[in-house]
Amino acid sequence: MSDNKKGLKFYDNLDLAHSNNDEDLQDVYKEWASAYDHDNDNLLGTVSQPLSVQIFQEYMKDKSVRIIDVGCGTGLVGVELENCGFTNFDGIDISQEMIDIAKQRGYSKLFIGSLNNSLPFENNEYGAAFCVGVFTHGHVGSDRLEELVRIVKSGGIICFTINEGVYESYGFNSKIQKLESENVLKVLKVNKNDYMVKKNVKGFYYLVEVQ
Repeated sequence: MSDNKKGLKFYDNLDLAHSNNDEDLQDVYKEWASAYDHDNDNLLGTVSQPLSVQIFQEYMKDKSVRIIDVGCGTGLVGVELENCGFTNFDGIDISQEMIDIAKQRGYSKLFIGSLNNSLPFENNEYGAAFCVGVFTHGHVGSDRLEELVRIVKSGGIICFTINEGVYESYGFNSKIQKLESENVLKVLKVNKNDYMVKKNVKGFYYLVEVQ
């Protein structure tokens, strides 16, 4: 199998019949980890990491704010954060193989865990959170947004992306409206932009403040 077909096989397997099964995801990422960065750039044309950090730094001027990158993967958000001068960020991912690569990318601490379960952090532990590429086919549903809110202190910022293909079918649009109406969070910015350019997929980019 050519490298191109192999990389697309990993991507295509991530749908997993919308199972949201962490064991299935761990199996895929275990195999994909070593080629993930290459495929991210060359097969998928993923731009969600730099675009998310770009949006975040427009609102967050404190470069020392304590950040958690949920679903950090190989640490591509960490690369962007470090390039922008942020100095205090942790990461968590379900894949040990992905985390092993992220270790060289500026993270203070790295953890194993899944947003489909309770995260191993205290309430209000972080000043900000990222969740990029996690709200997508076969990964994590809209019901887990509250877990991100739980670990970020009041007044803190969460930056997350949603693949356009699950925005309505996974109920993200209605869930975010509900959380805002209940004063759980406040949407500071939302736009629809390129997500995976080479797959012609767009995504929703959200920046919200925890209330």
